[in-house]
Amino acid sequence: MAIEKTVRRADVARFAATVSAGIALLAIVFAAPVRAQKSAARATTAGATPNAGTASSSFGSAPPGVQLINADSNPTLRIPVNHICENPRGGMFIRMSGSYGWLEISRTTIRYFAAHSGRFGKEDIGFENDRSEVTGLQMMTSSAGFIRNLAVNFQIHKTVHYFSYSPPEHWGSHDKNVLRADDIYSPIIQRALRNLDGVLVDFGLKQAAPPPPAAVQPAVAHETTTPPPATPPTIVLLAPAGARENGTVDATESPLTIRGLAMDSSGLPTVSINGVPAALRAKDAHTTEFWSDPLPLQAGNHAVQITASSPAQVTATLAFMIQYTPKTAPVNPKALDKADIISLLVGGVPADRVAQIVKDRGTKFIPTTDDLNVIRAAGGTDAVLEAIQKAAPHP
Repeated sequence: MAIEKTVRRADVARFAATVSAGIALLAIVFAAPVRAQKSAARATTAGATPNAGTASSSFGSAPPGVQLINADSNPTLRIPVNHICENPRGGMFIRMSGSYGWLEISRTTIRYFAAHSGRFGKEDIGFENDRSEVTGLQMMTSSAGFIRNLAVNFQIHKTVHYFSYSPPEHWGSHDKNVLRADDIYSPIIQRALRNLDGVLVDFGLKQAAPPPPAAVQPAVAHETTTPPPATPPTIVLLAPAGARENGTVDATESPLTIRGLAMDSSGLPTVSINGVPAALRAKDAHTTEFWSDPLPLQAGNHAVQITASSPAQVTATLAFMIQYTPKTAPVNPKALDKADIISLLVGGVPADRVAQIVKDRGTKFIPTTDDLNVIRAAGGTDAVLEAIQKAAPHP
């Protein structure tokens, strides 16, 4: 009985230690947003102006990459973002995942799909939920290493989400100045979740509600209005890494595959690479993933032009250059030069044995006709000369 009581006391101690560790972990994860809420409350009490993280922030025009899709049937704001989420795994454990992609907010739905891996290196497959399921919506500032300085924070069921504005050209960037400049647009996400139509009007993506009709005036000649031109598709390059519009990317591997995304508000675009139709796979109703066949490269520069065409036959192009430098095989440190071969022959080593040594070790020089004549004069046979020519490094 004494032994049984001792074992039970040890189990209780281990359980208490586990609970304490879990509480400490949660305190670290959630300390930053709590501090931000307290700071905002103090600023409001003192009559201070809310900071950039509040819903009252406004901007004159839509930031780069923000688009309106389905304008007539179901207005949806598409925002390029950085996403981090915390998924409970049972007990006190939390699974962190992150990615870059597109957040779409309509009047009824919030949807996210990942297009580029994030800093945690764990799969983040996105989600789609009713906006009514979003709880705890807030702006937060944080000094925690896994969250941006300014982010929109909310919860859907048991999963906690953090979103920050991030245009595609900054996906994967760790430049603090770039991230700080992007963060000032993050409040757009909170405003869209609270008042989507108001954001669309502010950005000029949608007209404000018309005033009440005036009294009927005498008929006048009607002016014909021309609808605005259709916007071209958006092209986002995913591979090769570092490729960008009118830029040059270095490559040392051949063949090489070009991969990316093409998006258009009117439907799924088609894509060609240097005039050849690319392989396509729909990601959603407006986004196509594309990739090329493996492209064999020769040393030098290779021009690449990607063309995306919308269902309305409006096209967009993205051009860049690949500079291919093939890898060179390392030289065997035991490879022979001309003097080594002559020394072996003059020193009495049989010609057949010299030929085998050349095959095994290789050579450090590209032989000329004069070199071969000198080696033949030193006792080199046809077998030796043939081995030297085959073992010579390529220029």
